[in-house]
Amino acid sequence: MPMRRHGWILLGLGLVLGATLTLLIARHANPLQAQERTTVALTPQERATLASFESALTRIAETVQPTVVHIRVVKQLGRSSDGEIEDPFGFFERFRERLPESQRIIIPPPRIEGQGSGVIIRSDGYIVTNDHVVSNAKEVEVTFHDGTKAKGEVIRAPSVDIALVKVDRKNLPAAVLGDSSTVKPGQLVFAIGSPFGLENTFTMGIVSAVGRREQIAGSDRVRFYPDLIQTDAAINQGNSGGPLVNSRGEVIGINTAIVSGFTGGNVGIGFAIPINRVKAVVKRLLEEGAYKRGYLGVGLRNLTPELREELRVQSGALVEAVEAGTPADRAGIQPGDVIVEFDGKPVENEVALRDAIAEKGPNARVSIKVVRDGRTLTLNATLGTHPEDAETETPKSAQQPQQDALQKLGLRVSEIPAELRERVGTEGVYVESVASDSPASEVLQRGDVILSVNRTPVRTPEELERALSRIPSGQMARLAVKRVVEGRVFHQLVMFRMP
Repeated sequence: MPMRRHGWILLGLGLVLGATLTLLIARHANPLQAQERTTVALTPQERATLASFESALTRIAETVQPTVVHIRVVKQLGRSSDGEIEDPFGFFERFRERLPESQRIIIPPPRIEGQGSGVIIRSDGYIVTNDHVVSNAKEVEVTFHDGTKAKGEVIRAPSVDIALVKVDRKNLPAAVLGDSSTVKPGQLVFAIGSPFGLENTFTMGIVSAVGRREQIAGSDRVRFYPDLIQTDAAINQGNSGGPLVNSRGEVIGINTAIVSGFTGGNVGIGFAIPINRVKAVVKRLLEEGAYKRGYLGVGLRNLTPELREELRVQSGALVEAVEAGTPADRAGIQPGDVIVEFDGKPVENEVALRDAIAEKGPNARVSIKVVRDGRTLTLNATLGTHPEDAETETPKSAQQPQQDALQKLGLRVSEIPAELRERVGTEGVYVESVASDSPASEVLQRGDVILSVNRTPVRTPEELERALSRIPSGQMARLAVKRVVEGRVFHQLVMFRMP
């Protein structure tokens, strides 16, 4: 009873208070409303200005949002770009070692999902995003503004963190690409994308700075970004690959990275790759199917006012170092030279020169004007391939003609290296690499030795090709494989369906 009495008292008090408040509000309704009307005393002109500003923001969002997509990717956990499974803690190997040797089949590592954003740049299905969004993706799914979905194919430029996703669609709304060379601190900008999977998110800020140089470690590599736009527009995980837009609705950058605290969220410092750089990369991807930068082989720095006065030049880039055996070395460029003109165009600074060299591409013949000890010299060079891009190429001497079945599986194979043959003590075919999007990529890896296909022994790449080509599309291929793990040799059975 005491508890019940207390409950009723409280409830009664609530009823009394509620009735009293109702009477007070009713009695003083007009003064309260008058106070609300005079809290913000805007003039008609100010109200019109605010309404116009809000209307402009709404139109920007309504115009640009349909060009922005959500990208979902499925990646193979721990699989590196060359097809090897990275298992730094030995989890998969320890689990497999518990099995009897006869049961030690391949255990495919689990797949993980990632997400990001992209912007449609051509109505026939080309979408720009960051390479780190789609790197090593086995599946790419694009969700459009209207909720429809499509599978995408990826064309990558890993070194500059740009990628194209191609979908089989026509008449898509394409964004207008602006001119990032005109971007200045203080300008209004808008970030659009899918932070934390929240599609069609629209945030506003300003350009905080331009020309930021950052080296950022991603999940697959460390990348150098020589010229980023900094903004305080809210950018979070999932915004990567989405557009940074100016007040005219033009894309001026691709949102790429943030500086974050322990929470991993936005703290007001985000970065975007300038759209002019993106356009140059996309042009090469569309024309050549790959992006490889030109390489001169020089270390550069910007000129300070003191250096310009001492060296008697108005602009250019100072050569601090020359790598031996590079195009710069062969052309006669020396440390201390100031490059003032590259292929007929004046050099403004170090970043502009780096961009010009990269955009010319490998094998381009260029003229270079330098100032050395007060004298102007014109030198000629044939650009090479940037070492980071050359690493992805297979030396021609190592290439072997591969046939249809191996190409479909994304396999590059060769005879067993002599040192490995002694260890495995058998004949077979050595796996040099496996394409990350191949049906065999989940069960085969670099270094495997294939002994047989559906119980047919194979000793050469040609025999492996013939054995695989006899398996109809959709049928199971059963391969006997030897694999060396931590110095021990395992016999394993791997299975996959032929494409």
